[in-house]
Amino acid sequence: MSIALVVDESARRDDGLASIRLEGPTVSGVEIDLPFKELHLAFGTPSQTALDFLTIGGACYVIDKVVPRNSANDRWTRELSVSIPVADPAKWLKAARRLNTALSFLSGDIWNVAFHESKHELFVPPRRRRRAVDPLEPTAFDAVSLFSGGLDSLIGAIDFMETNPVSKLLLIGHYDSPGPKSQQKALHQGICSAYPRRTKLVQVRVSQRPKAAAESSLRARSIVFLALGLFAASECGPEAPLITPENGLIALNVPLTPSRIGSCSTRTMHPFYLQQLREAVRLVGIKNAIENPLEKKSKAECVAECQNPGLLAQLARKSVSCSHSTRRQYWRRKSASNCGYCIPCLFRRASLHAMQLDAGADYGIDVCTDELTIESDETSAEDLRALVSGLRQFSSLEEIRRALCSVAHLDDIDEYSAVVDRGFEQIRNWLRSKASVNLCRAAGLTKVSHA
Repeated sequence: MSIALVVDESARRDDGLASIRLEGPTVSGVEIDLPFKELHLAFGTPSQTALDFLTIGGACYVIDKVVPRNSANDRWTRELSVSIPVADPAKWLKAARRLNTALSFLSGDIWNVAFHESKHELFVPPRRRRRAVDPLEPTAFDAVSLFSGGLDSLIGAIDFMETNPVSKLLLIGHYDSPGPKSQQKALHQGICSAYPRRTKLVQVRVSQRPKAAAESSLRARSIVFLALGLFAASECGPEAPLITPENGLIALNVPLTPSRIGSCSTRTMHPFYLQQLREAVRLVGIKNAIENPLEKKSKAECVAECQNPGLLAQLARKSVSCSHSTRRQYWRRKSASNCGYCIPCLFRRASLHAMQLDAGADYGIDVCTDELTIESDETSAEDLRALVSGLRQFSSLEEIRRALCSVAHLDDIDEYSAVVDRGFEQIRNWLRSKASVNLCRAAGLTKVSHA
């Protein structure tokens, strides 16, 4: 499928950004909804390269959402040829191969992104620029961190503040509709109380018009999140790193069952994907480092080694790690923020258990008390079945190594395999302690008696 990005100056919005829409089969008229007001208030007039990358990221994210997978020959793997206008096509052509590799790995499709010179100004500063409420300028910040509202991004922010006691951290939150905007704000308030005048949160919504989307998997969400982060980091200065906190167990996302091999498992912060993206942005002159300080830790280790455990204990319940947070109609406790049965929730519970912070009542469904079982016909039990299967299958480092190598090449394969091995054992410990006899037996474990 061939898709072109069209920049329309005649439809320029009040925030100074021209209309950006898609043209192509099934997507004609879809507009990239990128409200630029928040970014302009925070950073002023951006560098052209950073703005181009944000446009690329936003376009790829929306294309992933609006092009139906059932339009592909195999009803999954789409062939996407995308033509994007940029200020300097020669610069971006150098990065095209790396960018296509990163996108193809991320979403499981075949991407061919090409570039041509834009005939129109994408952004024209509004005549009147209101001052931001917070007078801190971008250059005041020493680093930028992605801030999703999840447990890992919370730990990443806390660890940075503790290990860099005089540094300032800019947090970038992305949300769609619906999205984790309120959770990000609540967590940031807690961070501000602990570290006053050292952080700032900039939240940006990226979506599409019309709102309806053909796909809900959001495989390409991380490309726009990283583009927002690099946009901010480049405005802070070339020495400001972009921190992308994600524990190694989730980042590697070893396929728990044969059906999850390939693009059926998300790869939002996989080391191979991040390395391809690092090379791509380096080739276009973006010098900011992209770092994941948690990539060689399991989630339980991230929690246990947090540099301010008291603050983490205070804020952890306000974080949202869930991938099914909009499906509350199936929950026992509809006021909960996390479902309790998706893979991120299951890993989250095991990690909090290690610090005695796990409570089944905090979740929409408590799998440990058989509120959902692997025998259930509900699709909500699929992740639980996959976890049980994975715990049985991956009982040795060699099996884990083979599974990781089947996904992508990894330079530090032994270290990454060890991360997964430790993470699985921590999940087993959680199940032995908390889960029912039925669930333990399914996972090949012996229930620990607390008598």
